[in-house]
Amino acid sequence: MDTTRTWTLGDAKERANEAKYTFYIPPDCTLSRLSKGNFVKLIFDCDVENDNGWSAERMWVEITQREGDRFKGNLDNDPNYIPDLTAGDEIEFCINHIIQTDIEDEEPNIVEKYSARCFVSSAVLYDGQSVEVMYREEPTKEQDNYSGWTFINGHETDEYLDNGDNWHYVSLGAVLNRCDRFVHLLDAPYDTQYTWNPSTKTYEES
Repeated sequence: MDTTRTWTLGDAKERANEAKYTFYIPPDCTLSRLSKGNFVKLIFDCDVENDNGWSAERMWVEITQREGDRFKGNLDNDPNYIPDLTAGDEIEFCINHIIQTDIEDEEPNIVEKYSARCFVSSAVLYDGQSVEVMYREEPTKEQDNYSGWTFINGHETDEYLDNGDNWHYVSLGAVLNRCDRFVHLLDAPYDTQYTWNPSTKTYEES
């Protein structure tokens, strides 16, 4: 193995396990259909200093050989900054490195499903606190792709909630990565509010 190379392949499956609602990988039924001639996209991690401040590039590879979950292929892109890679180079990779294919998925894309936006407090998004209060309002015509949902822990003070710096407008998936015990409620109608009951360990409409 060439120990001087500047890049490594990112483990897509590991990243998806850490953030399954926002980091897409193809389903197993799609990956099982891959063979010689298909194209797949991989993450090439590289810490070489560059003008864009990038730490990785996502590039396509054409499969030339498959043996179980191991593949060989030829790089189909010229990297923007990785110095020791060029189009046509042979790449050896495993199924867990694949983030995209040229095959249409047979299963719904969970990242797209939860791409609509919502409001969430810093307490939930960054401080590791659970969602204990959630409510849904009807979006205005100007609020494109807004789900109507707002998520808070419920123990934030009024002063905290009045501070705009403590609010974030993100995808539903970003909140679900932190706490997903309410995922089954996301299709609830507008003007709905739920509060977590620790005794019954369920959300109750309030």
